[in-house]
Amino acid sequence: MGRGPDGPVVNPRATAGVVVLAVVAAGITWFFGVDVPQSLAVGGVVAAVGLTWTAVRDGPPLTWPVPPVRSAPGARRELSETAWALRSRGGVPERAIARARSVARHRLRTLHRLDLDDPDQRAAIEAVLPPAVVAVLRAERRPELDLAGFAAVLTAVEALAPPTDQTPTERQP
Repeated sequence: MGRGPDGPVVNPRATAGVVVLAVVAAGITWFFGVDVPQSLAVGGVVAAVGLTWTAVRDGPPLTWPVPPVRSAPGARRELSETAWALRSRGGVPERAIARARSVARHRLRTLHRLDLDDPDQRAAIEAVLPPAVVAVLRAERRPELDLAGFAAVLTAVEALAPPTDQTPTERQP
């Protein structure tokens, strides 16, 4: 089923099959003793349901479009998942540390023009963040981090402030 220049194109074979099925259903109900108007009503219901089913089945999909999920660093969903990670036992999962690392990377890049992954900029990063926090953020494998240590990392990342010698308009690239 598609759309022609004058409207929707109907599959004639499917329509004929539905009409024949409706006539057979009306005839069977009349044969078993139902009055003619009631058997015609049964045939009409079968025809309506069959034609509707054919139109829906052969037509374009009737689903709502799903908008893409936009995830920005520090978005509400990300913060809520991080909060749930704080309730975990046995240390903080790597997913939560990776989120904190991405937020720190983003803030360092936008506020201080520093790259967390650049070993040459480690001294400049340690001037902005405590060395213990930098060690956790730069660790390649999962550090054994308890909830208090993770809270310290989050507090330090949250406290990242822009340099005070520039106005907000001067900081824009």
